[in-house]
Formats: sequence, C-alpha cells, structure tokens
Amino acid sequence: MTDQTPIPPATREPLLYGVVDVLRADRVAGWVIDRTDPARNATVEIRREGRLIGTVTANRPRKDLERQAVGTGAYGFAFAFDPPLEEGMEFTVAVKARSQDGAELVLQPVANAARTISAEKRALGRILGELADLRDDISDLQRNLASAEQGRQTFQERLELVQLRIETAVSAMAAPPPTHSGWLAAVAIGGAVIAVGSLAIGIFSLFAG
Repeated sequence: MTDQTPIPPATREPLLYGVVDVLRADRVAGWVIDRTDPARNATVEIRREGRLIGTVTANRPRKDLERQAVGTGAYGFAFAFDPPLEEGMEFTVAVKARSQDGAELVLQPVANAARTISAEKRALGRILGELADLRDDISDLQRNLASAEQGRQTFQERLELVQLRIETAVSAMAAPPPTHSGWLAAVAIGGAVIAVGSLAIGIFSLFAG
C-alpha cells in the first residue's frame, strides 16, 4: 500500500473511485469507494486471464484514507494468488469493482503498483478483459434465450389447452329442437372462438419459430 494514493475531488462521476496500489506475483490490493453512499462497501472481482478467480469486499480499514478524511476509511481490499502468478504475468490480472446499485469500475494500477509492464502486455491484458466481458455477455444471452423459449412453450401449451376445452364443451352440447334459435348462435360463437384460438396459435408459432 502507499500513502501517496491520489484522492480526487468530489464529483458526480464516476460513482465508484479506486485504484490498485499493490500488484505482485503473490497478491493484489487496493481500495475503492462508492461515492453515492460512503457507508456502503463495493464488491471487487479478481480475474486472471479473463477467468474469475476470487471476489472480496472492499471493507478493510486504510490509515491513508482515514488521514485524508475519505469517508470511513474502510474501503481497502486484498487478495492472495494461490498459486502465485508466474514471473512477469501480472498483466494478466484484471480487477473490477461493483457497487450494490450495479455500477462498475475497472480498477487501474497506480504507477508503482507493479513492475513496468510493456505496452504489448498492457494491450494483451485489455484484450483478455474484453474477452471475459464478452463471455459473460454470451452467458447472459444464453440464459435469456432459454428463459424466453420456456415462456413461449408454456404460452403455446396454454393456448392449446384453452382450444381443447372449447372444442370439448361445444361437442358436448346436446342439440335442441330445430326451432331453438339460441342453439345456432351458440354453435356460431363456439366456432368463432375455436377459429380465433387456432389463428392465435398459428400466428404465435410463426413469429416464435
């Protein structure tokens, strides 16, 4: 950790602010504050090569933050790598903070947090992070599609059940004398309902398919 961590002036954006001030082969550490409510603590995700390897809460007391009157000062986090990173592989680590309201912020290392990383390695690290985000988006999309398909099937089954009940009710009707005009009306209404039900199922199947 460092007492030289810069504290920005209070502004509306970003909602989260923080940094990584330790990035070594054995651990990563830093701090993050939720500016919308300093009494709350953000969650920090640690990824290695795009894969989530740990989640911690940023609630550790930090004396440097306390001295600078940054909220409660208890916004620190730390995570130990097990196994440790290979030599020179710090660039594969990505740290993202998330507030209780869902706001997100990728925490960047300060200048002296780790050894100098080449521009090529920094670019590769960003690509790994973007691939991880894309993988998460694909997973969310797959879950949404599965849920939508289940909903479509349930809706279609209910339509078919309603149609079956109507058909059963109409066929069970005992035919009254020919002079009973109400019978013709009932048959006409029943037929119309069946037709509408069949049309609804056909249209739904066409668009859902």
